[in-house]
Amino acid sequence: MGTLSYILRDDTWGHGYATHAAHQVVTVAFTTAGLNRLEAMHHPDNPASGRVLAKAGFTRIGTADRDTETGTVPYELYALETTHT
Repeated sequence: MGTLSYILRDDTWGHGYATHAAHQVVTVAFTTAGLNRLEAMHHPDNPASGRVLAKAGFTRIGTADRDTETGTVPYELYALETTHT
């Protein structure tokens, strides 16, 4: 199992870079690295990251509490499993 994480400068948002990178990571994770599951999460105030994950094939599976500077925040949790055996 692996975790997908990314941070982009705000001047790069909306150009498809995160979506392209996520697709590439998924391909490498399930082929070269031999992983069978990837997980990712995003802050609830960042729905654009949820769209990136959905475009890469991830499914929202719930929330996961994360401690932040302002308290506990329920991050959106996603997973993607390979169909290969």
